[in-house]
Amino acid sequence: MKRATLPLFLLALAACEAPTAAPDPGEFVLHRLNRTEYNHTVRDLFGTDLRPADDFPADDFGFGYDHVSAVLSLSPLHIELYERAADQLLAEAFAPAVTYPLDLVAEAEDGLQSQASVGFAFGSGFWNLNTEGSITATLEVPVAGRWRAGARAFAHLAGDEDAKMALLVDGRLAGRFTVGSVAGEAQRYSVEAELTEGPHELEVVFLNDYNAPATGADRNLLVDHLFLEGPLGVDAPEGSRRDRVQPCDPDELGARTCAALSLHTFAERAWRRPVTQAELEALLAIYDMVIDGGDGFDFALQQGLKVVLMSPHFVFRVERDADPTSTEPHPLSAFELAARLSYFLWSSTPDDALLDAARRDELGTDEEILGQVRRMLADPRSDALIDNFAGQWLYIRAVNDAAPDGATWPDFDAELRASLMGEMSRFFATFLREDRSMVELVTARETFLDARLADHYGMDGFSAPDEGEDPFVRVAFSGSRRGGVLTQGGLLTATSYPLRTSPTRRGKWVMEQLLCSAPPPPPPGVEGLVEIDEGAPAETVREQLEAHITDETCASCHVRMDAFGFTMEHFDPVGVWRETDRGLPIDATAEIDGVAVDGALEMTAVLGESRSLTRCMGQQLYTYALARGPQTSDYPILNDIHSQFEDGGFRLPALIEAIALSPSFRSRRGGQVLVESEADAEGEAR
Repeated sequence: MKRATLPLFLLALAACEAPTAAPDPGEFVLHRLNRTEYNHTVRDLFGTDLRPADDFPADDFGFGYDHVSAVLSLSPLHIELYERAADQLLAEAFAPAVTYPLDLVAEAEDGLQSQASVGFAFGSGFWNLNTEGSITATLEVPVAGRWRAGARAFAHLAGDEDAKMALLVDGRLAGRFTVGSVAGEAQRYSVEAELTEGPHELEVVFLNDYNAPATGADRNLLVDHLFLEGPLGVDAPEGSRRDRVQPCDPDELGARTCAALSLHTFAERAWRRPVTQAELEALLAIYDMVIDGGDGFDFALQQGLKVVLMSPHFVFRVERDADPTSTEPHPLSAFELAARLSYFLWSSTPDDALLDAARRDELGTDEEILGQVRRMLADPRSDALIDNFAGQWLYIRAVNDAAPDGATWPDFDAELRASLMGEMSRFFATFLREDRSMVELVTARETFLDARLADHYGMDGFSAPDEGEDPFVRVAFSGSRRGGVLTQGGLLTATSYPLRTSPTRRGKWVMEQLLCSAPPPPPPGVEGLVEIDEGAPAETVREQLEAHITDETCASCHVRMDAFGFTMEHFDPVGVWRETDRGLPIDATAEIDGVAVDGALEMTAVLGESRSLTRCMGQQLYTYALARGPQTSDYPILNDIHSQFEDGGFRLPALIEAIALSPSFRSRRGGQVLVESEADAEGEAR
């Protein structure tokens, strides 16, 4: 099969000369942590499960990614939410250690905690149900699991039987008890129940009142409190996270000395660089001011730590130029390079090992950088490349936004959506974790299926794994119609309309994401992509689309773009194979770069032979790593990266290493002042 031709842009790139001794690293913009980076950073700083950035404003996209520096603006709302996030994180860090089981109590005599249908407060802390009736309380279960539910009570005895008590949990009878004790022997009566996280109602019912006025005999039920105890048989989470922000005991070291050590240690980790003495003194001034105001050590230290978290040095990835207007390249500092590596590979802050390497100035050679890259790729945090790089490049995240018509595909539900995304994520993970060529991204004849997806694809004989194991199984497509990412249901769904396929959207995805040759925007007066009339009879989507593309200006782009999409027409809007469209046979033939093909697999075979594919893979990851779009100065560097990628067998780790060693990743420069006056600033804002 003949090799596909290169787009003109990539031919020009390939023809560029090798990088000079000091290549231009391009112009960088101060980088604000996006929502994912913020959540990952505080996770690794505090060991927290909180995700405060989920409440931040949505991040804008540039060049296909949501962490491109130039589009990450800062608003007053961000400042407000940064402060709230800092308060939440520090409150959790300074909270006492949790021990299980928890004992959640609602005092019966406290009207704010419980409500009774009869009775009155009695003695020191009891509620007297002096006739048949009940008392109710609601308690919040923080952790789902098995809990002990009940009440502490005793009885005033009278008549010929003990007091009878029923316990209801969420309105259902949970147990009956005989209460025969006296005041000094009040005890807990309880049952065990599986409870979900959230509020649960407990109700104690007095069942057998007895009252003899002639003798004064009176049987009553006296309730001390209602309670939940649990979760049972579960280990508590790790103790207090305070040691992550306070590595010393103020009673042993002295309060101010411990505060100084805590602020210095935390600020270095949070700011991803050494802290100057002047910066430490400024933080200690906050601590001193709070102490002088009469507050204690904990609150004063939290205020200093809060300043660290509100600082631009935390919220932004700050890189310095000795002369911000100079275009002369200079190497990044060891700490700046450490941060670039960690946010590239982990979408998070450098760990102690990386900061220690920077502190020892051990990131200056290729061998030292490669050692860190390989260590970091072996760390589970490198899954961020799956979630964030592949999640956006391959449209895995976009599956969440797809909206197939519910009446046409009633079985398309949240479970199927999760299965489609699971297939795509696990498939990409093999390129990160296994020694395989990235060309197989489009040519592989295998995938990962769970039972739901196997049924969706019509795969007979699928054998689901045992319960408790990963539900996805690696499946070979021997003799199948599928192979590679372009035939995976998630991508096919994400590039379709709710009621029909879109050869144009699918073809545009191939050109933009896999070939880096995005078609130009429609000319003036053309309203973008043509929407097909769903009521038109006896025409396939392909026939209607071809009939609509009559303008020569439009056709110049659509001919190539739609050709890719036409080869995928055997897959319906949710990725299921079909032979017909609207009752008519499907035509999946096309010409791809001079090669006649029939169907998606023949198209991907041609695509797999194209150097445009592997060059674009390099450009996509380069854009992601640097958080900026490619610039003119990048072309020779990209050319060199592709050569190293090819020498490495087109393996993803080889591409990652080539980018990490590139001069644009390891150096920076200043640039022109973009806004030089208030008038310029106003114009820029418009």
